[in-house]
Amino acid sequence: MKRSIITAIVLALTSLTLNAQKTDATPQPIESFVKIKYDPEWYATQAELWHKVALNDPSNDDAWINWFRATRYNMILSDGFDNVDDAKLAEIAQTVRKQRPDSYARYILDYFCTMWINSSEEYEDNMSKAISMRPDNRILFPDYVVYLLKNGNLEQMNDILKTWYNIGEYSYSLLNYAYNEMAGMEQNGIIFVNGDTPTYSKLLVKYGKDLFPDITVICMSLLLTPEYRNAISKELGISKIPEPDYRNYDKWTDDAIMHIIRESKRPCYFSTVIPNLPSFQDKLYSEGLVYKYSDKKYDNLAVKQKNYEKKYLLDYLYEQFTPETYEASAYKLNLNYIPCFKSLLDYYKESGQKQKYTELYGLMKLIVFKTDGISDDTRKYYFDEIDR
Repeated sequence: MKRSIITAIVLALTSLTLNAQKTDATPQPIESFVKIKYDPEWYATQAELWHKVALNDPSNDDAWINWFRATRYNMILSDGFDNVDDAKLAEIAQTVRKQRPDSYARYILDYFCTMWINSSEEYEDNMSKAISMRPDNRILFPDYVVYLLKNGNLEQMNDILKTWYNIGEYSYSLLNYAYNEMAGMEQNGIIFVNGDTPTYSKLLVKYGKDLFPDITVICMSLLLTPEYRNAISKELGISKIPEPDYRNYDKWTDDAIMHIIRESKRPCYFSTVIPNLPSFQDKLYSEGLVYKYSDKKYDNLAVKQKNYEKKYLLDYLYEQFTPETYEASAYKLNLNYIPCFKSLLDYYKESGQKQKYTELYGLMKLIVFKTDGISDDTRKYYFDEIDR
């Protein structure tokens, strides 16, 4: 159960593109495969290379961490999340604990084990020590943010997110998409998200860019942790969120979300890229890139039109002037504009608004045309959906 739930945090988008790369004898830093994703053989080679570095220079913290991450990614991509050999990862963590018990690498790998290994009771959560030792380690910013977020340490998380945003390496597309999601929300809104990129991108817009200070971003998977539930309850001024029921996880998730909706009395939204929406989908209304919860029917098409015409920043869909840094996630995300705005396209056509129809039709076609990393069949499917 632990691994299957953590999987929801890791995978926001499915069918990520695998990259093939010539491998030389120089080990490469192992970025999150949400950012860039290679084939299993590449990770296997990198694990061997980093293993050698760690053996030759045990004081190299990055070698231990990259060895661990490459080994894990190779197993995930080869055998799936549920078939990862915990013993291999535990052996790396145990070795660095014995050889360098007070090191940055030991503290990071201990934290990774508490997150990803089922029998992890023996490992200590030392992430706070690791962050204090190397607060500017860019590659691990995502892990820092998750740790600080789930523990309710918003002040330190804010500092990390500002640094992360200011170095300018995060995806321009993902930030634009997140901006548009939040730009259409009502004041003091709450948005429920899941997965790495939907969570990080909104937090970077909110804290890194200092936009939408009134909006609360809630990562549904992190509601499993008591510290995060307490932090959310405190921030929203509501009573305690119910504790998880692992025997009926889906029902508990629905109950926890409804508890927040009812007690906060704030406008509540859901990202449309959430893999599994709550069971009360009949109360979710599309307003473009988000669903809004409402007990009563309303003219959500009018809100969608307002968002598209007046609130969303869409120039980046036509042309970009910065290289894409998160190709494993960003390329396909923009395809979400197609189903989200198909009803608006149909409305423009049926109401005789020829110019608006032509503009939106052209944009939707361009999005599909420019999306890399999809099959010809997938591209044809989206073109057909636009014309349907």
